[in-house]
Amino acid sequence: MTGTRAPAGGPKAILLATDLSPRCDRALDRAVILAKQWNAELVIVHVLETSASEGADLTVPSWRRPPDPASVARRQLQMDVGEVAARARIVVEAGDPAEVTARVADERGCDLIVTGIARDELLGRFLLGTTVDRLLRRSRVPLLVVRSRASHPYRHVAVATDFSEPSRHALEVALRDFPGDAFSLFHAYDMRVSPLMDDAKAYRGQMQEAARQKAAAFLASMDLDAATRTQVRTFVEFGEPATVLRQGVKDLGVDLIVLGTHGRGALLEVLVGSVAKDILDQVPCDALLVRTPDRAEAQGG
Repeated sequence: MTGTRAPAGGPKAILLATDLSPRCDRALDRAVILAKQWNAELVIVHVLETSASEGADLTVPSWRRPPDPASVARRQLQMDVGEVAARARIVVEAGDPAEVTARVADERGCDLIVTGIARDELLGRFLLGTTVDRLLRRSRVPLLVVRSRASHPYRHVAVATDFSEPSRHALEVALRDFPGDAFSLFHAYDMRVSPLMDDAKAYRGQMQEAARQKAAAFLASMDLDAATRTQVRTFVEFGEPATVLRQGVKDLGVDLIVLGTHGRGALLEVLVGSVAKDILDQVPCDALLVRTPDRAEAQGG
């Protein structure tokens, strides 16, 4: 291979999933920035609760009926989006949030789903095992969870890796779509040292050197040009992955962390050790969850 980097350009269409809460404004701002950055189409989806979407009571005179929930939601979205509304596609439907979002993303050819936080937690935290997880399993595209206020494109992107195929795919996607000014690759390792061990410090040193060699081999196995290899800064650190990443995000000014996931696995099977949930809980920046395509998808089936 020639060692070239995939050309930047990003997704051609972005889907924003919003529950219309104020905290989702951050996801809206980020989606607008990305749409402008990539010159991508923006699709905004709001899913109505079943109770709110039930038909009107025809026994009540029309002038006494409450406003149609779909119309109210559409008007609020148009006001929130402002000038972007003129070129954004707004979809308001009733149903299951994960199913509607994934279906619309597929129908509209969206390459990225953007969602926000609500009630100081991941959007639908009470649905963490359903909405977010089911989106990962149903959607073929990455899921961006926005926590921070968006005022500029991402400047420092970090990929968490365990040197697996999903983390390799996540790195490829991150390099392609989020070039940024700074790029970091994080690998955190933990080990149990017996108090009876003669030289625990030397053992830790050996483990770190082995991890560094794996990281070097991981990067060497990828088809990257010389400039990209120079741009990627590798960190191999001892400690719990969530703790290491949280500290790295704060100290280095990382504004986007990227995680690779199983194609059909649960959210807790994100391949960054077994502490993916802790990573999502503790890392204070935006997180991109990249699902590894299965063989049929990779072959275009």
